[in-house]
Amino acid sequence: MIEHPSAACPECSQPLLYGTKEEASSWKVYYECTAKCGFEERVGRVSMSEVDHQDELDRKAEEMGERYTEG
Repeated sequence: MIEHPSAACPECSQPLLYGTKEEASSWKVYYECTAKCGFEERVGRVSMSEVDHQDELDRKAEEMGERYTEG
């Protein structure tokens, strides 16, 4: 799990962590609260054909968390 630099939990305002889980042809991207308040959400998928390196997958997963930032 990686801490998002600016995303905050919509339930308790604590920082969010994001992670990925490999599936058959894509990566599932999910977010959860660092305070373990119970917030956990799958925010989308990244097709394996869209990324060549882990860095690209992490960047796309981080971008998906922008919905939890202010502004």
